[in-house]
Amino acid sequence: MMKQSLGKLIFIISIFFTASFVNAAVVLQAPESFYKGDVINFSIVASGTDIKMPEITDIDGVSVQKTRTSQQTTIRNGVRSFQIIQGYALLGTKEINIPSFEIVIDNKIEKTEAKTIKMLEVTKTKSDLYDLSISVDKNEVFVGEAVEFTLRFKYKKDLQIVNLDLKKPAFENFWVKDLQTQKQQNIDPNYEMQEIKYLLFPQKSGKIDLASVRIDVTTMKNSSAGSFYLSTPTETKPVYSNSIKLNVKALPSGVNLIGDFQISSTVDKFSLTQGEAVSYKLHIEGRGNLDDLDEVVLDIPNTTIYDNPSQKEYNIQNNLYGGKYTKAYSIVGQNDFTIPSIKIRYFDKQTMEIKTIQTKSYDIKVKGETTQKKILEVGSVVTQDKTREVINRQVIETSFVEKIVYFMFGVLFSIILIGIYWYFKNRVKKEETVLFTRVKKTKTPDELFKLLVVYINIDEELDRIIYKLENLSIQEYKNEKSTLLKTLKQLLEKDLKLEI
Repeated sequence: MMKQSLGKLIFIISIFFTASFVNAAVVLQAPESFYKGDVINFSIVASGTDIKMPEITDIDGVSVQKTRTSQQTTIRNGVRSFQIIQGYALLGTKEINIPSFEIVIDNKIEKTEAKTIKMLEVTKTKSDLYDLSISVDKNEVFVGEAVEFTLRFKYKKDLQIVNLDLKKPAFENFWVKDLQTQKQQNIDPNYEMQEIKYLLFPQKSGKIDLASVRIDVTTMKNSSAGSFYLSTPTETKPVYSNSIKLNVKALPSGVNLIGDFQISSTVDKFSLTQGEAVSYKLHIEGRGNLDDLDEVVLDIPNTTIYDNPSQKEYNIQNNLYGGKYTKAYSIVGQNDFTIPSIKIRYFDKQTMEIKTIQTKSYDIKVKGETTQKKILEVGSVVTQDKTREVINRQVIETSFVEKIVYFMFGVLFSIILIGIYWYFKNRVKKEETVLFTRVKKTKTPDELFKLLVVYINIDEELDRIIYKLENLSIQEYKNEKSTLLKTLKQLLEKDLKLEI
């Protein structure tokens, strides 16, 4: 590795001197090879009095970015000339064929040489100074099953490391969860070791390769000429780990959970009055890929359901990943209804079987008056063989005096209607003021929810507060209560009729 780096350095220096002293118009500076995933840096060096560099955006279908640009000015015999070095970079994912580029120098077209940069196979770095390795706790897993991935970097204690630049592993087709970085003391007193752990959840079945990981190690450079440097000289070397092969098996059809889970549910009451809500809570926990659990949606005919956002907690117990899933619902019904059983299916790796867990169902009674439909029937007279409608038609002649009387009655009737309107309007405002007072007196989120649930769909801001009440802490409740009072005040000012 050291010989190869030294060879590259000599190559670049030779190109630089060739461009500077042999007066070559254009020179392409590029490495001979690279490892997959490396950033490839190359430069175009152009010399002349008037230089127009090409626009390079991609090579071989790979995006190219401009990096550094430097310019050197030379004056000979009163003539000024320039040397421009334009740097470029691209990510090496395959063998790169750099084509010949055209550069306009002093109104003449100059061309760089085409070049092929070969991609080398990554092999684990072998050194007495350091060692980088990766491992997993199992090589044969199911889709969605947690795999513990460990990266270990071991290095000599007397190695003067200035910086460690870890290229974070690229886990394609995996859902990744970072675990805590650990520093461990090795049994060997001459070495130290660091560990980084990840949890990987494969999302695709098949033979999957976990590629080699790379760390760039920067150390202080031993040099007898060190005293001539303004800063301590350093050198950086790439260190590669081994690679790993995983065999990922598909889960049985229709199942996306693997592990061991339990489910339970509760309701706060079994009997309601019309307009009142029942609180239903669902709780699922266990060890496994609970992250892949689909949101549980209730569907109960002839009811209004308000589901709060689910709460998820994840942890590791006895080296097994898992957690808890909790979701609360508020259900309002005008008639009796049943909260159905919730079923969850998962694959148990221990028994290699599909298991089903489920909650029990709940029959909820709703008390209240039912509205009777009244049908307006047309009066009829029954004869021996048919029914006919009785229609009385009368021609009524109205005198002038009677018209005046009818007019006075109309005016009186209008006055009575206006009085009734103002009476009920003032009564509604009074009742709204009573509601405002009742809200102030509530002490818990549950009391406030029961008071306000019948006012859903009047105002969006009010709905937002009502939906959140069941899961609020006391402090959050106090904050929301203040906001709610402001909202109610605004509603009253708009003269919205809240029927109590």
